[in-house]
Order: sequence, then structure tokens, then C-alpha cells
Amino acid sequence: MKLFALPMVAAVFLVSACSTTPVSRQTAAIVPLDRIYQPSYVGSAASPTDATVLFLRDAGFSGAGCSHDMFVDNIKVFAIRPAEQITIHVPAGQHFFRLETGGGLCPNIAASQQTTIAAGEHQVFRILLPSDGSLRLTRME
Repeated sequence: MKLFALPMVAAVFLVSACSTTPVSRQTAAIVPLDRIYQPSYVGSAASPTDATVLFLRDAGFSGAGCSHDMFVDNIKVFAIRPAEQITIHVPAGQHFFRLETGGGLCPNIAASQQTTIAAGEHQVFRILLPSDGSLRLTRME
């Protein structure tokens, strides 16, 4: 019975170690300027009718060596790494967010989310990579 328990404990540990864990706005680092490809999306809102979107990428070992590229309405805006965050501003209306990873040792996976956002509204998205290996972009607020 003891021989059976050890492999089970090890398997549970390995699976849980591959999941990412959420970060907070207070603990996540800001995406550095060298990975922001469209600076017009960051900083101050261009118009008082713009909306704000915050992206928080989980921390953890899974996917730690991979940057995730974020496209907003098919424009590559930034690349985000584990335990980072970025706030962007978009015009009110419907938007399509696509998250991609790949290259080097990173698998080619993607996730997307379509959203409608009102003028002055604030939305928050979590970027996570659970133990099943599927990249997720989940709206939190």
C-alpha cells in the first residue's frame, strides 16, 4: 500500500506544479516598454470616451519561458510574461483580443475573447495556462 501512495502523491504534485497562479494588481510587474509594440494604447486615454482594459498574466512554472503576444483587433500591441500586467485604452465599442504564444521551445497555442466595452468602462482579463496546457484569456471584471 505504501508503494502505491508515493507515486500518487508525486503525480498530484507534478500536475499541480504545472498550473499557474493568479497575481494581483499590487504584486504584478508592469510590462516593460521594449515589449510594447503600439505605445498609443498605453499611458493616458486618447479620449474621455475611451475604455480601460487591464491584463494580468499568472505567475508559475508552466509557460514561464514564453512571452504571450496580445493582438487587439488584429494589431499586435504587446508581449506579456509571467507575473506581469498592462493597462491599455481602447475606444468604446466591440473589440477582439487574441493571445498567441509560440516560437523556440514554446508551443503554438492561442486564445481569444470578444468583448463590448462602454465609454469609461474598465474591464480586467486574466491570462492563465492551466495544467491541461490550454492557454486561456478569462474576463474577471
